[in-house]
Amino acid sequence: MTKRFENQYFIFGALLLGVGDILALLLFTFFGTMEHQMDSGFAEIWMITLPFIVGWILAGLLTGAYRSKAYSTMLQAFGYTLVNAVIAVPAALILRWLAGDKPPSWTFGLVAFFFVLLFMTLWRWAYTWLIRNI
Repeated sequence: MTKRFENQYFIFGALLLGVGDILALLLFTFFGTMEHQMDSGFAEIWMITLPFIVGWILAGLLTGAYRSKAYSTMLQAFGYTLVNAVIAVPAALILRWLAGDKPPSWTFGLVAFFFVLLFMTLWRWAYTWLIRNI
């Protein structure tokens, strides 16, 4: 495999992983709005999700969550996802606070952390499985 091909493969993989991350976070928000019986269209769901997307991607760039090592095994995928969630969710909550007029409650933060971790772990496990088996 040439170096150029390896770089293109890495870039494609990172972009696919990033798009999947965004879709998983949108699903997290969609199910959350359904659970709270909020009548939200795509624009509202996007605006609710945006701080989580920004936090997740920035944390991922810091933690290496978009490098091939981050999805080389299921355990690696979970480890990188956990570390990323520890950074990304508080960052997203701070962004939501700055965009709004009051800080989010600690219960919302805790629930958001666990459900973001769940959705992202499931997505990243699926991605890891696909990469390893295709």
